Amino acid sequence: MGYEPLYFVGAIVLLGAIGYGMWRNATRNKAKDVLTEAATKMEYEHPKEYEKVQKQFEEAAKD
Repeated sequence: MGYEPLYFVGAIVLLGAIGYGMWRNATRNKAKDVLTEAATKMEYEHPKEYEKVQKQFEEAAKD
């Protein structure tokens, strides 16, 4: 007996992880994509200004 049973267990774990990722993607709030993109763009292009308005982005994301 070798490592063959571990291949089966690994395949089951991988299948579960893929299924979980698909479920999370399907149930996410797509309306917040615009807000997320704006916050990310500002964080990378203007990090100093982003520090000042970070709380505003966080509050808007909670709605």
